[in-house]
Amino acid sequence: MCTDCAGGIGNFTCARCGQEGWNHYKNTCGRCVLTDRLTAALDDGTGTVAPALQPLLEHLVAMPRPRTGILWLTKPHTTRLLGALATGQVDLTHDGLATLQPYRAVAHLRQLLIAAGVLPEVDPTLRRVQEWTTVYLNDQVDPDVRPVLERYARWQLHRRLRQDADRAMLHPYRDQNTRVALRQTNAFLTWLRGQEQNLDTLTQDDLDRWVSDHKQWQRAPVAAFLAWAARRGLAPPLRITPSVHQQIRPISQADRLDWLRRAALDDSLDHRDRVVLALMLLYAQPLGRLAQLRTKDITRDEDAAVKIHLGTPPAPVPAPFDQLLTDYLTTHRSPTAANPDSHWLFPGRRGTQPVHPTTLRLRLEHLGLQPRAARASTLSRLTLQAPPAIVSQMLGYHINTTERRAQEAGSTWARYPSTRESSG
Repeated sequence: MCTDCAGGIGNFTCARCGQEGWNHYKNTCGRCVLTDRLTAALDDGTGTVAPALQPLLEHLVAMPRPRTGILWLTKPHTTRLLGALATGQVDLTHDGLATLQPYRAVAHLRQLLIAAGVLPEVDPTLRRVQEWTTVYLNDQVDPDVRPVLERYARWQLHRRLRQDADRAMLHPYRDQNTRVALRQTNAFLTWLRGQEQNLDTLTQDDLDRWVSDHKQWQRAPVAAFLAWAARRGLAPPLRITPSVHQQIRPISQADRLDWLRRAALDDSLDHRDRVVLALMLLYAQPLGRLAQLRTKDITRDEDAAVKIHLGTPPAPVPAPFDQLLTDYLTTHRSPTAANPDSHWLFPGRRGTQPVHPTTLRLRLEHLGLQPRAARASTLSRLTLQAPPAIVSQMLGYHINTTERRAQEAGSTWARYPSTRESSG
């Protein structure tokens, strides 16, 4: 409300633009200050904003909290990066941005440029992997090892990522998995050179000796690399025994219901945490999939019932969680200052990007809940209540996953088709 309606608590009208709001200086609002500083930072050398970056200025000036932009501009690397783009020192392209440092600041600027429509959309995980790989191969890999590792990265790891990115947005953890794959493969090849061996002279005894000295999580990336090398004729067909993954122990049904009760009733919890808890404990959704939900995935049918689109058909949202979700969408969802029109259900801090799954995981663990154990419990319970085929279709799971979980839970749905046929 304006100051008159608030009881005349003072004058907060900007003398420059005439708008009432937070004043950064006396009689000057934060939005005008932000406009001045962005105009200076985006000067192309002629005293005016570079035309190609005008949409970025308009996008940032429109942010709901101008102070956020002012603080961002106080960082020395921010003005340096903006100046390099404005004056043409660096091409205003994704490849041009890839030549700049520091990496995190450039990644944030890239998303702002995409949100403003200056640069086209690009899969952030794919771009992040490509840029990191170039730096890693040049700076931390032995020149004698680099050729085969570069070939593996380009024609196996990156090729698969590009194919998947063409179909859908890459899972954020694909970045981490690729880094682990390259680091462990590099460590293995370095070990091999230390043994005065090459890939083509590697024997099963040598490989077994390496396996005995390394942990299970280190073996899988090397096994994948050796399989690729064998197909290319670079190494003999050797084998690493697959790792045995430890079974996740689900939480009890009583604990699951207690957490659902907290999600529905505990106002001391952050509203976003309550929504994440509800979606995980009702629909067994992994955090990576929750992070990539969009606001359009929440709809109402002709009877005004709330539905969530996780598979086919959309799943109904029962009371009181339908109201919880509706309140979150209308009141508690907080898009970032640089991306106020975010279409993500859980907006991230960077423009155009959703929250990272690790952020959700850490928030739930801080509350005392292990997400994987909670999800395993929920999926087991759902397969006891409905046929695995229906659960997989409605919640977006592969049928093999739901059938395996049903068997572990002792489900009798294997008799479902014959039971239905006899009753019909």
